[in-house]
Amino acid sequence: MSPRVVKILKRTLVGGSIAAALWLLLAQAEGPDGIRILAPVLALFTLGGALEAARMGPRPPVSLLPILAGTLAGIALVVGPVYCPDCFTCVLELNDGSAPSALIMLGLCAGLVVGVTALASLVSGDSRVAALRANCLRVLWVVPPLLALVGIFSELGRSGLIALIVLSKIGDVAGYYVGSAIGKRHPFPRLSPGKTWAGCVGSLVAGIIASVLCINGGLLPEPHLGVLGAVLIGAIINLASQAGDLLESAFKRHAGVKDSGGLFGPSGGFLDLVDSLLLSAPALLLVQLVLLP
Repeated sequence: MSPRVVKILKRTLVGGSIAAALWLLLAQAEGPDGIRILAPVLALFTLGGALEAARMGPRPPVSLLPILAGTLAGIALVVGPVYCPDCFTCVLELNDGSAPSALIMLGLCAGLVVGVTALASLVSGDSRVAALRANCLRVLWVVPPLLALVGIFSELGRSGLIALIVLSKIGDVAGYYVGSAIGKRHPFPRLSPGKTWAGCVGSLVAGIIASVLCINGGLLPEPHLGVLGAVLIGAIINLASQAGDLLESAFKRHAGVKDSGGLFGPSGGFLDLVDSLLLSAPALLLVQLVLLP
């Protein structure tokens, strides 16, 4: 077999194993208390993704400290009420599960990360301020979107979270296989050399079809605009997913690395697994406000 075929088979095997593990996890997260099962995994991926994003930028040793502190503070703010409502009463009142409150929580989380990083920049030398600011932006790119999954679970339940993952990842899968099979023209040669026009179009078509199936299957509520609403939801989530993938590619190209990490073998690191969710999760919260009842 050619190296290209071997690479595709390896990624398929690893990706299938991760998908199976995720499905088993979601199968256990039934009912309102299911978020208690998902929260530790969500916190792990948020922390891992934030540290990978920080390592891809300027990184004097002290710059990782505010990244770690800000990320843990954001996780505690959003995930803490899941386990200890009495200790976070005022936060829990804000985090009532509605899409607007989820956006408020994202803003508070972002503010924490910015505040901790700004505080660290005041006590560090001038030569390290630029690195701290760069890492702050990287963490803001990773932490709030992943924690938005808590709001999605609260608002749309386990089925909504499953729908988001399906709509985000089915585009990745379709784009990868279609691009590998027939893709020739590369729209982003410097940013993402592997992407092709055929892969981008195949991803969009697969996302729209998946959206119609998710709504017909009851994973998402019937949108206000009927079939047109389903098409719009699929297109919006897919384009956000592709943009998230391109954004991660930009960070990796700037850092001169192929993958964000090597924990998952040919599938890369934490960020390589969740890059499509970094923009599609906030996009679904906005879609919830406009298109879903």
